[in-house]
Amino acid sequence: MARKKTFTQEELYQAAHDLMLEVGYDSFSFQALSKKIDVSRTALYKYYANKADLLQSYLDHQLNKVVERMDATNWSSNYSDKLSELMDLVFDYAETHTISMEVPLRKWSNDNAQEPEIIRSKELHARFFGYIQAIIEEGQTIGYLKKDIPSLIIIETIFHSINLPNRTGLTAEEHGFFVKKLLFEGIIK
Repeated sequence: MARKKTFTQEELYQAAHDLMLEVGYDSFSFQALSKKIDVSRTALYKYYANKADLLQSYLDHQLNKVVERMDATNWSSNYSDKLSELMDLVFDYAETHTISMEVPLRKWSNDNAQEPEIIRSKELHARFFGYIQAIIEEGQTIGYLKKDIPSLIIIETIFHSINLPNRTGLTAEEHGFFVKKLLFEGIIK
């Protein structure tokens, strides 16, 4: 079978996403990715120097999608619903978060601080974190969330909760429902 000569960025990112979930960072290779997307390795190297560059580009793309979705969301005026909407959004990108935990972090330093990709990545992270922090702090201000728990602890708990393995056999939606229930209501009857 002849290999495709072209591929879209979305096709490449989806194949990289799927391959990362299947094999993890250490076993991820351009050879395996080229087979998955049915292109030559040379075609991949035209755009990316290595897997770290590709996966960082993929993660920035995904973060951009999250921020765009946050911008476009018509957030509920009811805080309980707003918090639930935030959790749903976070859970919708749980696989991306799982992948991001495996990819070595791009070091932000004074040497690369002016590179456009670094600037854009920092801006996206700041906007994403800002959205979440604003929603959590709003809940604390109106008395819906406990004020004696630092907002950063709440944010970290939300993000770590999406990494809980689903060994129950529940669907992703059911799993997310129960994790939200646990976070919102606790385990004590």
